[in-house]
Amino acid sequence: MNLNSIWTILEENFDLPNEHAYSIWQKIAVEQGLEPGWITWLSALFVFGPAPLTTAGFMRLFPYGSAGVLEARFGLAVKHGILIASEENEYHATEKGMDWRNQMIQAAIDSIAHLQPIPPADLQKLVDYSRRLTEASLAAPEPPSKFGASHYFENMHPQEGEYLLRFFIHYFGTLDKYRGNAHLATWKHYNIEGNRWEVLSYVWRGEINTLDKLYNELSFRGITRDEYAEILQELVERGWVEETSGEYQLTAEGKRIREEAEALTDRYFFAPWSCLNESELEDLSNLATQLRDGLRNQEWNKQ
Repeated sequence: MNLNSIWTILEENFDLPNEHAYSIWQKIAVEQGLEPGWITWLSALFVFGPAPLTTAGFMRLFPYGSAGVLEARFGLAVKHGILIASEENEYHATEKGMDWRNQMIQAAIDSIAHLQPIPPADLQKLVDYSRRLTEASLAAPEPPSKFGASHYFENMHPQEGEYLLRFFIHYFGTLDKYRGNAHLATWKHYNIEGNRWEVLSYVWRGEINTLDKLYNELSFRGITRDEYAEILQELVERGWVEETSGEYQLTAEGKRIREEAEALTDRYFFAPWSCLNESELEDLSNLATQLRDGLRNQEWNKQ
């Protein structure tokens, strides 16, 4: 079986409810008068829950932004009573913060509880496969680190008896964090910041080839257009990117480095998938495809 093709289908299954959930959360955030960047606080509370949070720790999971922007956003969370800062440069969720987090989770759950994309028995089989892959990944030897996956798994675990689709989302979310840490393990030794690596990746995929496109695509990061211009220039100076008439593309060296990182990411990430045999992987692929098609045909309540 082509494991990458299975993973792509699983990603689509996650993207549909995740995009729907974001629209729900965005509506709540607007109603509550929260500033742009609130998704950073929510992501932190999802992954870390009541555990202490630092900017450095957050960037072990989401390394592609800016430490300065994150600090400013966490400062707004403190202003709103969502987080409290300690003298040790740690942030802790307040009772209000945990209530807000739980409100957001429940709103997302309530908005999909009516969905019946595939028969319950088939969804249960898909959940079981996802659970086995998650358990194997969390038990795998390092590298990669399981920092993000283990925090997410512990702090976002559903309660027994919850809606089955919620369990699938949970296990996929854990695997997604594990893949993120697997990829981080392939490029951190280059002594490069994550936002530089992200730009390299966009240029490599051919999705971004000008400064304007880059800034428009990634403005949610809070990084300025001038800062992205500096990032592109740094990549040029490293010999990984070249510029012609305002358009950027990877050099042979940049392409080699990025493709080696992708291949190693796959090797790290898919190693635990050996817990499923070929027949089970084929069944996983078929069930994931059925779920994707079923979700596409559902009526999504906006609330």
